[in-house]
Amino acid sequence: MTKATNYADSSEKDTKQTILDATVELIRENGFGCATLRNIAAKADINLALVNYYFGSKDHLLGAAVRVLVSTFNDAFQVLEDDLLPPRERLKEFFIRYITNLERYPGLAKQMLDQRHVILGSHDEYARYCKMMRIEKILAALQEITGEQDKDQQMTMLFQLYGAMVFPVVMASSLPQDQEGVLPVFQLPAIGDQIDGLFDRFFTKPNHN
Repeated sequence: MTKATNYADSSEKDTKQTILDATVELIRENGFGCATLRNIAAKADINLALVNYYFGSKDHLLGAAVRVLVSTFNDAFQVLEDDLLPPRERLKEFFIRYITNLERYPGLAKQMLDQRHVILGSHDEYARYCKMMRIEKILAALQEITGEQDKDQQMTMLFQLYGAMVFPVVMASSLPQDQEGVLPVFQLPAIGDQIDGLFDRFFTKPNHN
């Protein structure tokens, strides 16, 4: 491989990373609504056509940006590694930190759901997503709490928990900016109280007497 080829490869990687960095920064500063291709190109100071050249579509670019944003939730993921905490407390603290981080970036939860066709459409993408989200750690905590050994049942519980915790965040981020007169309908308890109520219902064995 020639020096010129190495330089070209490095230049392409630098341009692609510049586009991705600009997208992530734009989302952090102004939210997903401002992450248009034109704004991204302006932020990256590149030709608009290069965005599609390097990422193929806006969906693929936003999917990559979502992965970068989620990977910065280290404070949430780290608690799943703390085996000194009881499994219920470990899971509760994870959701508190995770939801708090989602609320910092309006629209991120919805964008993650919108990217499900990319995540689920490729075995490699799904494996990368599971590793990033510490899925095995969450399933292990669920197994400790419930005693459930079946992986399919554990995954069902996991999807139910995510749905119950993330859906209100998606709803709130979809509300109009002027929320006066709308918020009372969606006023919810503190995140910790929501999780306690959910866990009390979800992890309490039914009384058949």
